[in-house]
Amino acid sequence: MPNPFEFGRELGPDELVDREEEVGAAVAAMLGAGKLFLIGPRRHGKTSVLRVATDQARREGAAVLRYDAEAFPTLEQLSGRVLTDTATLLTGSVEKAGKAIREFFASVRPQATYDATDNKWSVTIAGTAGRATAAPLLADVLDGVERVAERAGGRRVAVVIDEFQKVVEERGVEAEGQIRAAIQRHRHVGYVFAGSKTRLLAEMTGSPNRPLFKLGEVRFLGPVPRPDFAVFLERGFASGGIATMPGAVDRILDAAEEVPYNVQYLAHACWEACRAQAVSGAAVHLTPEIVSNTRDIVALRNDPIYTQLWSSLTSSQQKALIALIRERGEGLASTTVARRYGVPVPTMQTALKALEAKALIREEQARGTVRLRLEDPFFGAWVELVVPR
Repeated sequence: MPNPFEFGRELGPDELVDREEEVGAAVAAMLGAGKLFLIGPRRHGKTSVLRVATDQARREGAAVLRYDAEAFPTLEQLSGRVLTDTATLLTGSVEKAGKAIREFFASVRPQATYDATDNKWSVTIAGTAGRATAAPLLADVLDGVERVAERAGGRRVAVVIDEFQKVVEERGVEAEGQIRAAIQRHRHVGYVFAGSKTRLLAEMTGSPNRPLFKLGEVRFLGPVPRPDFAVFLERGFASGGIATMPGAVDRILDAAEEVPYNVQYLAHACWEACRAQAVSGAAVHLTPEIVSNTRDIVALRNDPIYTQLWSSLTSSQQKALIALIRERGEGLASTTVARRYGVPVPTMQTALKALEAKALIREEQARGTVRLRLEDPFFGAWVELVVPR
């Protein structure tokens, strides 16, 4: 049978583990003209949550416009796509779409071209004086979406933007204020903004002096609860006749640091390792030893990538990374840890900030504690295997 553990793509509703609350909150925002900020590190399943919620809202009759901001080289292109899709989806005909572009989005001076071959419109946006680029332009387009939705005869409309930080991080608080000024008045469009820069987005939505503070509900997407993931893994292996021995599933979750993408990736590799060892008619077992060996194989499989990455780091950054791995991300700014790895405290702090800027590590806040974690735990496994102690 096919490997039940999938990674590297959007998951469907039957493949998500314990994300019912997040999906429900997103659907509620889409159908109820609400506003939701969904915040979580990469590889935690935000995109899959958005996909499942979008599908569910569309089955309820909503028109959902969903975008990944990082897929567009510029915000002008994102704005043009939102404009075109709104006019096309909500008007019902090519002729009405052209009229809607001119009528509802006149403030951004759209230059619309009709392609008879593809039977669709393409739009470039000139903008208005003082609001010709970036977030101000997108805010004006969202105002146009609201106007179209108001005329849509009661049809529910939603805009979903993944990696939302790209929309505002270039111009900071000013851009946040422009977005808020637009959408806080909207009553016919629901918004779901998702992002992976957790510190930036947490400050943006949680600081009273920021424009987006209390604009909508905020949900943080953390690791899947361990018991739920354990059940999911055991069922997946059992579906292929692979019995999980005591400690094997825990070893997967520990090695993958409970990050959904990493768990699926390692479980997929463990499944293949077990099937490769299968003998006709004999029982197949997944043991902790197989998990550990498979993790090492996965780490070494990426040796060229990790070697290049490691070589690009300064000596201080390499020492800080080793300290993070071996100290499990805790107490790294202490004199004791800094002395243990031969790095002065100020240098350690500078190196850790550089590693975070390179997206190699991230800060995790939970239950009143803060610690640093690797974005890719298999890189950590590679360091332990390859770098001399």
